[in-house]
Parts: sequence; C-alpha cells; structure tokens
Amino acid sequence: MQPALRPGRLLLATGLFASVKPGQVVIVRHGDIEKVKRVQRVREGQIFVVGDNEKVSVDSRSFGWLPVESVIAKVIWPQL
Repeated sequence: MQPALRPGRLLLATGLFASVKPGQVVIVRHGDIEKVKRVQRVREGQIFVVGDNEKVSVDSRSFGWLPVESVIAKVIWPQL
C-alpha cells in the first residue's frame, strides 16, 4: 500500500483528545522522533501502530507496543 501522506504534505492535528481507536492516524513520539502512524490495535493502555507502506515503514512491527501516552496528537485533516 502506498503511504496516505507524502513527504511535504501538510496536515492538521490536535493534542486535545480523549482516546484513540483503531484506524485513526496519530502522531507518536518514539525515542526522540515523532512519527505519523495509523493505530492498528489498542489494549490495556497500549497501542500498536503501523505505517501505510508496510514494506518500508518502521513501526510497531519492529519496535513493539507503545504506551498510549506516546500519542501526542491525532490527525484531523486530511481525513485518511
């Protein structure tokens, strides 16, 4: 699958949210890097995030589950 966001594309995100759900696109902090990923699964305060381009994406398939607190914003535009 091709990535939904191409490099240089603008997006609008909010840090004001109550919860995250599978299918939503979020900005997460992993180490010192902020990444835009899609939430695939949520369980007991943790999220499993994946990139849309699975062949090259560095995501939870490589680094595992993240705490929900790693989400710093939810993407609200464009709707992906």
